[in-house]
Amino acid sequence: MMKQTFMKLNLSCRLFLIIIVLFLIPYLSLFSWAYRKAEIIIRTKAQSLEKENLSQTRNDIENLCLNIAKASDYLISLDHYGVLYRESEQKGYAYLKCWQYVDEQIQNANNALLNSSADISVLSKDRLLYSTLSYQKFRYQDFFREQVVSTTYFSNAHKSYRNFENDQTFISYIRELPSFCSQSYYLVISIPANNFSKLLGTAAGTMELTDSAGNTICGVRSPQNNESFREETSISLSGWKLEDTISTDFLYRDIYQLRLFTFAVSLVLLMACLLVTFSAIYAQLRPLLKLKEQMELVMSGNLNAEVATTNSRDEISSLSRTFNNMVNEISHLINEIQVTQKRESELRFEMLLAQINPHFLFNTLNSIKWMSVVSGTDHITTTITSLGRLLEISMNKVNDVLPLGEELENIRSYIQIQQVRYPGRFDVFYHIDDSLLDCRTLKLILQPLVENSILHNIEHRDYLSIDISGKLSEDLIILCVKDNGTGMTKEQMEQILKPKTHAEKGYVFSGLGVCNVEERIRLAYGPDYGLEYNSDGYSYTEVTITFPRHQKSDPLLQKEAKQ
Repeated sequence: MMKQTFMKLNLSCRLFLIIIVLFLIPYLSLFSWAYRKAEIIIRTKAQSLEKENLSQTRNDIENLCLNIAKASDYLISLDHYGVLYRESEQKGYAYLKCWQYVDEQIQNANNALLNSSADISVLSKDRLLYSTLSYQKFRYQDFFREQVVSTTYFSNAHKSYRNFENDQTFISYIRELPSFCSQSYYLVISIPANNFSKLLGTAAGTMELTDSAGNTICGVRSPQNNESFREETSISLSGWKLEDTISTDFLYRDIYQLRLFTFAVSLVLLMACLLVTFSAIYAQLRPLLKLKEQMELVMSGNLNAEVATTNSRDEISSLSRTFNNMVNEISHLINEIQVTQKRESELRFEMLLAQINPHFLFNTLNSIKWMSVVSGTDHITTTITSLGRLLEISMNKVNDVLPLGEELENIRSYIQIQQVRYPGRFDVFYHIDDSLLDCRTLKLILQPLVENSILHNIEHRDYLSIDISGKLSEDLIILCVKDNGTGMTKEQMEQILKPKTHAEKGYVFSGLGVCNVEERIRLAYGPDYGLEYNSDGYSYTEVTITFPRHQKSDPLLQKEAKQ
């Protein structure tokens, strides 16, 4: 169905659709492939960049944790905590001097390794031995009792133990000091979670640092969905987890911009290409459309149609030149055919008239010979006269037409000869309108019909009657030859009008035969005229000849008139 609809379109529309399809399919395929390729490349690069950022952030966090551990190593190595413990009750000079030393070392470690951002304390579960904060700002009981789980560890995220910063989150590194009394004392280094947040600021996605319990230390927790890319890693010293989440909108924002820009530019280019393509197709098809118009003129019978040509060597120009040559050749051939057909008709007609059957002459002369032996000279004279008249008419190549009256005289001469051969066996009766006697007709059109009646019926009837009649009907001459013979079947009537070979003609005078009479009439007057047979199949046969009265346009009549 689609193919039929497509084939009903004109050539320009079909070419335009074909080009659009052949252009759009590769274009859309290439655009889709390029977009997918760019998407994969950008996504791969973004993921690789995020992995690098994640790795860098992890390293920064691990370095911070490592600095905390180094600071703790140094501070644990101090041996003044026992003095502080023993002198803490008296708080005398020895205590103050020891406390100043410890404070100085702790501040140095804090400044060198932790950028002065840490709160450092030495304490047991129920007693504070040292702190960088004042005693009034320290509330350690609940926090410390909840957090102490082993000798060395990073705590989970917890609220600040500073009285004035209750909402701030801290991470504490807790390490047990070497024993210097009956109780266990711990070094607590607390770092604000903001210190870790600063390390997450360079990531393109959304990073979240969580402790071992899954609590958020810093960063933003992204919702769990399939519309994002996730990457995670662990912090080796602390057991924390660092997760980086990149939303697809962020990941593909460059792709979306690229797609929008590419689509807009491609649409403009596509419209421009289609416009140029349509103009080019029309320019190429215009000579073909001109050629089509001229072909339609030739189909209507105008052989003067011609297509304007150029010196171009393209196929359409070549086709146009070929068309012009073909039309000229057709016109020339038609003229030649018309002249040739006219000449062939004339020659064929002359050849038909020139055919004389030698068997008939032999039989006739043989009859004359025996008649001269048996009978007197009067019959011989009459027969020879009739034969001479027939020979003169049949062999006359100058006059192809003659008055109907002369044609009837030829029939009478032929009948006289046949009555010598078949004495008393048949008679011929004439019923011709006198107004037809001067009308022009082809010669020897009645003789083959009469001869056919005699030859096919004389042996089957004791007496044969042949009636020849003629009348004028609306400018048509109608001649009729009717006999009382054995009649003809439908097949015989059809067969008699077919051409015969020389052997099939038998012993007839002119050798023309009935079919040649039909052919001569059609050649002279046209296919609408000729012979028509009618018979009941057993008692009669009637053949009617129809042709127009004298016409100046008839080539045979014009030829006769010039002589």
